[in-house]
Amino acid sequence: MSNCQQSIVNNYIKRIRRSANIGLYGSLLICIFVVAEHYLDQYVWVREITTNDYTRRLFVIVALVLAVGTIAYSLFTMRKKAPKLRQTDGVDQKLQGYAKIVSSVCYLSLFVVFLVGAVIVITHENVLIMLLMLLFVSLVLNYPNMYKIKADTGLNDDEMKEIFGEKYLG
Repeated sequence: MSNCQQSIVNNYIKRIRRSANIGLYGSLLICIFVVAEHYLDQYVWVREITTNDYTRRLFVIVALVLAVGTIAYSLFTMRKKAPKLRQTDGVDQKLQGYAKIVSSVCYLSLFVVFLVGAVIVITHENVLIMLLMLLFVSLVLNYPNMYKIKADTGLNDDEMKEIFGEKYLG
């Protein structure tokens, strides 16, 4: 691999890690904040947001649909698009496609975690906290380490050693 191709591949690896880290750690911070706000609001003076029952039920249903839809999207996207990535020719094309998949899944999950967290703060529903944790777990399951990248993109050992160097153990 030439130096130009190596720098392009390194940029894709950095993009994959950056989007995965932003999605995972951002979701973790939002989860911690929402759970702390939910269980500590009786000890700290916080202005309560009150809604009528219809609005509260509507918020809960929308949050449930968003959370379940996002979990299904993240699992099915990785399952459907990974075999297509294995059929592409170049390493840079495989990593470019994988970077797009990872960034779309992670940023969408982060956005939905933020929305579900806002609904939890407004409605104080315990069920939504469980779904918030499931969203976080789906991000943990899809977190791309070097071996998951190899399995999802279909790279061989020589290509992995060129990309990751001595850190990769075949």
